[in-house]
Amino acid sequence: MTADMDTAEDGFFGTIWGKLLLFFSPFLIAALFIYLLYLITYPHGIFWKVTGGMFGYFFPPAGKESIIPLVVGELRRTTGFSPFIIITIVATTIAFVDTVTAYFLLWNLYIAEKIPLIGKWLKKFEEFGAQKMKAKPWISKIALVGVALFVVFPFQGSGGVGASILGKVIGMNKYHAWFSIIIGSFSGCFLIATISYYLSGAVLEAFKTSTFQGIGILVVVAVAFIFIYYFSKNHTDLEV
Repeated sequence: MTADMDTAEDGFFGTIWGKLLLFFSPFLIAALFIYLLYLITYPHGIFWKVTGGMFGYFFPPAGKESIIPLVVGELRRTTGFSPFIIITIVATTIAFVDTVTAYFLLWNLYIAEKIPLIGKWLKKFEEFGAQKMKAKPWISKIALVGVALFVVFPFQGSGGVGASILGKVIGMNKYHAWFSIIIGSFSGCFLIATISYYLSGAVLEAFKTSTFQGIGILVVVAVAFIFIYYFSKNHTDLEV
């Protein structure tokens, strides 16, 4: 068992009340965030536009590469806000979705580990990955950067959900994985929002091109190949 997993099972958060808190607290945080967003944006008539972008991003197949340019363009067209305000509002709200989703998954993935067969393999990969990181600390540093870059790159599945599963499966400490996701999401969202504001619709069209989507697919395939190759070399450690 990894040190990270031991920590999760110790103290208050290892009790039923602690687990319930970890399960429901992301929903409470999200509700509070949306309420504060309502207080800030509703007087300006943009609350539904911004929250519409958040919910659109939460449900696939929409991603940050399509939602952010659309919301930025809409706020630029209908408001007199400065570039800084528009970029900050859109980037922060979309990055928040990644942040709170990752929080929920990273601290509650143990539920998925109880699913027959799938759960066994998830736990095996997590434990094996953690052992490798402990034996070779440089792997942990690469993982931190890798997960962050995975979130920055705007293609389908690179948000908080995909990154959380990736981080846990390769054995990352949940705190490190969450930190990487936060850094990657905010960096990527602010970058896309900034480019979207100044290049407008050209950004959205570029993200829709087959070339860009092809690059995204190649990145996913490359990561998957490396992952499968790395673990297949050590298949004896992963026998269930």
